[in-house]
Amino acid sequence: MNLRKSSSSDRLIVGFTIGLLVPVIFFLIVYQMKYSSMEFMTYIRSIWKMKIFMQILSVCVFPNLGFFFLFYRRKHDMAARGVILATFIYAFAVLIVKLI
Repeated sequence: MNLRKSSSSDRLIVGFTIGLLVPVIFFLIVYQMKYSSMEFMTYIRSIWKMKIFMQILSVCVFPNLGFFFLFYRRKHDMAARGVILATFIYAFAVLIVKLI
């Protein structure tokens, strides 16, 4: 029997959503801070042509680690699992693109 009080933020979908959105937000912040003089689609095309898009995306997933530990320390295990699931989806996408 689980006697621990359940929190509305301790849900798989909460962690999964955060895990999917944080890398995108981080990517946009980096673009805005360093390359805002360039049009966004031009920036995307140029990093794709240089074959570094996936490396940049891989680095943008690192902030998920902070959210994972935040949920883990607060004993929100389901939300932490959601963050890990989203991170694995990013890793799988990077792997597929690298193999193609």
